[in-house]
Amino acid sequence: MTATAPLSPLARRREGPNVGLIVGIIGIAVLALASFGVIFVLGGAIGNPLLVAVSGVMALVPLGFVIWAVVAIDRWEPEPRVAMWFAGLWGGVAAVLLTLALNEWVLQPLVVPLLRSQEEFEFYATVIQAPVVEELWKAIPVVIMFLFFRRTFDGPVDGVVFAALSAAGFAFTENILYFGTSLAESGDGSFIFFLRGIMSPLTHAIFTAVGIGLALGFAARLRSRWWILVAFPAGWLVSAALHALWNSASWWVPGGTVGFFIYYLVVQVPLCALAAVAVWLLLRQEVRLTRLRLDDYGRAGWFTREEVERLSSGDGRASLMDWAKRRGVRRSMHHYIQTATKLANHRQRALVGRTGSGHAADETALLGDLMHHRRSMAAAAMGQPVQLSHGQAVAAPVGGRVQRFGELDARWPVRR
Repeated sequence: MTATAPLSPLARRREGPNVGLIVGIIGIAVLALASFGVIFVLGGAIGNPLLVAVSGVMALVPLGFVIWAVVAIDRWEPEPRVAMWFAGLWGGVAAVLLTLALNEWVLQPLVVPLLRSQEEFEFYATVIQAPVVEELWKAIPVVIMFLFFRRTFDGPVDGVVFAALSAAGFAFTENILYFGTSLAESGDGSFIFFLRGIMSPLTHAIFTAVGIGLALGFAARLRSRWWILVAFPAGWLVSAALHALWNSASWWVPGGTVGFFIYYLVVQVPLCALAAVAVWLLLRQEVRLTRLRLDDYGRAGWFTREEVERLSSGDGRASLMDWAKRRGVRRSMHHYIQTATKLANHRQRALVGRTGSGHAADETALLGDLMHHRRSMAAAAMGQPVQLSHGQAVAAPVGGRVQRFGELDARWPVRR
């Protein structure tokens, strides 16, 4: 998970053992061990360990781009790093092995005897089997987050993040196979690298994120987990359909390579642009929800209007971080901002009935943690201990008068 600043005493008492962190670490360790199986499979398919290594380096290029895009999307409310690592490793290791196992041991023995030619088999394997099976296994990290980590999985942006990371891991392993096979057969992997690594690095991520990620993400905003019975099949169908549309191009797009590039510009580029616009709109919605819920706490006296404005906008958060950096409390400010965001999300979950019996205690712990960060920043800025009490979260007696937190420098921080 992400590094955390010291919690308030109340938050420490409430938190206890972090079961999610422990389970995540165990999952990552198991997937790391299973990666040797993937290496063995790749080595057998490519036939040359050196080419496997070279292809791995080549595959880092599209992987790096996808991770950069995911981190940018995840900036407003960062997900636990352990969960993100698990999603990526699942896609690159478990999803690959499970796809191979289901294809080789179950589906192909059942379907191949029904096919009449090699061309029919290739069509089936590429357009039907690959999209359906791959999207099924890539979806598992999103399903796990939806069912078991509802406190972290808040909405469609979270679904996009975990789905894209799982898909990025799968694409990384698949790219090694494609790059390595091309190098082994022709000694030149430049065209396939351009096609998969430069021209279409986001395809797998878009397939899984737009279908499974958005479907389970929107369902996560609803009260009952049973919505997965509707959301999962619908999302899986969309993901598989987008995947099949891409894979089937060589069967129905005329004009060979030139025709494919025209199809890419006319169909795939607009789809990518629509996906980007959808994510942007969802991020805007997250910002609005944060503002609305922090406004609730502001009316109760926990924040000033100025604080709400700054905590619920990108520019405002940047100004707070600039202020904190000049005073050596950047780390505390970062955690203060993230705690406020968690508090807003917690209230949103409560409003839709997604919190359990521990809602009040969790809210109290978050508010206590918020005060702890504010107190530590105030003390660092003033050079002496500052008392900030609950119920007077944004105004505290300093030097015989009431002074707002943002006025510790005689004014709120202004981005320069």
